[in-house]
Amino acid sequence: MKTDEKCEICCKPATRFLFAAFICDDEKCIEEARRRRGGPGGHQKQRMFAMGNRE
Repeated sequence: MKTDEKCEICCKPATRFLFAAFICDDEKCIEEARRRRGGPGGHQKQRMFAMGNRE
């Protein structure tokens, strides 16, 4: 991981890339990143809403 990345939640130096976000080791930041992602299948849910339901 690049050393100049900041946590997307609290702006501390990021130590990992998890739930499609650069985050630090703080448990609150990990939970917030999980919530923002949308849980299991969250990336697909985000994609569906971004593209619109075309069915």
